[in-house]
Amino acid sequence: MDSLITPNAAPTTQTIYYWLDGYWITDKEEADLMDSINAFGSVHQVAELPLGADIEVEVSRLLS
Repeated sequence: MDSLITPNAAPTTQTIYYWLDGYWITDKEEADLMDSINAFGSVHQVAELPLGADIEVEVSRLLS
């Protein structure tokens, strides 16, 4: 069972933070800051995407 655990494995996904207008970033602290000043008129959403994903396409899909 221990052989299935790989603590030093490279991540295969990335977290993005996006808003209803399609703007997105990868930094949670910045996303929280943008929400605190109501920069986009909505609170950010969170998505976990594969590392190689086209983020623009994925955000568009999530918002449709």
